[in-house]
Amino acid sequence: MKAVLFLTVVLSGVLAVTAVPGQIHFSHGFRNSFEAVEPVQGTQELLQENHVVENEAGVLVPEEEPEMLSAGEALSVEGRFFACPAGWIRYKSSCYLYVSAGRSWTSAAANCNSLGATLASVHDLFDYSFLQQLTSRGGGTLAWMGGLYFQGWRWVDQSPFNYNFWSAQHTVSRYQCIHLNTRVGWSNNNCGNGWPSICVKNTDTC
Repeated sequence: MKAVLFLTVVLSGVLAVTAVPGQIHFSHGFRNSFEAVEPVQGTQELLQENHVVENEAGVLVPEEEPEMLSAGEALSVEGRFFACPAGWIRYKSSCYLYVSAGRSWTSAAANCNSLGATLASVHDLFDYSFLQQLTSRGGGTLAWMGGLYFQGWRWVDQSPFNYNFWSAQHTVSRYQCIHLNTRVGWSNNNCGNGWPSICVKNTDTC
C-alpha cells in the first residue's frame, strides 16, 4: 500500500512538469508562485552605476563611453582658463616677463610689484635654465632675480630658498642682491647696479 501511494505522488509530480526541448512548462499553481517573485531590489541602480544598458534585442551591453577631447582641444579648453598677458611667457603654472630697462634691484622689485608680480625666484636647475634662456632671448646677459640677503638668503616672494646655484658669492655686507648670469650660475652684487630684471606672476593673478 505504501508503495502504491509513493508511485502516485511521483506520477503526479511528473505530470505536473513536462519538459520540452528548449522550454520548461510549469503547472498552473507553480507558475503563479514563480511569477509572484519580485525582482531583486537595487538591480537598476547597479546597472546604472556600471554603465550597463539594454539594447533593442533586450541584451545587456556596456554603455558607450563619452567622447574624449583630443590633446589639442584639451589645451584649447585649458588656455581659456589660463593665458598670460601680452608680452609675458608661460612657464609651469606662472607667467614671466623679461624687463630690459636697467634698474636698481629695489626699483626692479617695485616695478614688478606695480605689474602685480614679484622678482623671480628659482627652485631647481630647470627654473634657472628657463630664466637664462628668457634673458638671452631678450638680448641680455645679466638680470636681477628676487634673491635678497636679510638675516640669511631669501626670495622676496616668500618661497623657500631651497636651491643654490652660485657661480660666485661675494661678501654680504656690501653685495646683498642676487642677479642671474646667462653663462654661469647666479651671484650677489651691489643692489644699486642698473640691470634688467625678471618678473613673475602666479596663475591666479595672470
